[in-house]
Amino acid sequence: MGLRVVAALVMLLGCAPAVLAQGSASAARPDLSGYWELRFDSFNVPAAALTAPAQAAAEARRKKDLEAIRGCVNIGMPALMNDRATLDIRQSAGVIGMVAKSPSSTRYVYTDGRKHPDAEELEGTTNGHSVGRWDGGTLVVDTVGFNERGITAIPGGGYRTARSRLTERYRLAADGQQLVVTFTWTDATVFRRPHAYSFRYYKVPSISEPRVTNCIANDAERARFLSEAPAPAPAR
Repeated sequence: MGLRVVAALVMLLGCAPAVLAQGSASAARPDLSGYWELRFDSFNVPAAALTAPAQAAAEARRKKDLEAIRGCVNIGMPALMNDRATLDIRQSAGVIGMVAKSPSSTRYVYTDGRKHPDAEELEGTTNGHSVGRWDGGTLVVDTVGFNERGITAIPGGGYRTARSRLTERYRLAADGQQLVVTFTWTDATVFRRPHAYSFRYYKVPSISEPRVTNCIANDAERARFLSEAPAPAPAR
């Protein structure tokens, strides 16, 4: 047997425990795939500490978000994760996809070790650019590269801007029947300190309706609730 072959075998055998340990760690990662829905216990969100400019801009931002709903603009983050309808999450080895029912593009979280593109190459989107890493059984996601289209409102107050950064921590609970996600927003133009809140999603076995809403932008009847006060209740 040649010296090169012997050396290769020695190296392979020496690395085997590490390779096996790496494979075992990968296999132990939880699978977040499934249909997940928010329930009432996730809507008590703490108030954000806003800067004075953000407080002054709140009403204008609210109107901008209503126009985005009227125009069927992709809702983006964080509204995609706030959707009252079932959220569809699909996990593969290198990427996790998230699909909401409301008008939105699929959100991709890359877990293949890639970094964010350089700032000058990163074009802002409603979902931003997300990369994830595993910290034991917890998926830690870092998102930058937002734009200011879609629904920009953040639960608890404030809104996303091109300067916003979002850190999320995903972990399964209740024997895999619950998905607990903690969201932390930082943006010096909006928040006086990082704004954090948690959502608890419940796993449902299946959904019987289309996953994405067919939004018609010129449907005046659909958008009436945005521009008109509710009709008074009929007299009895």
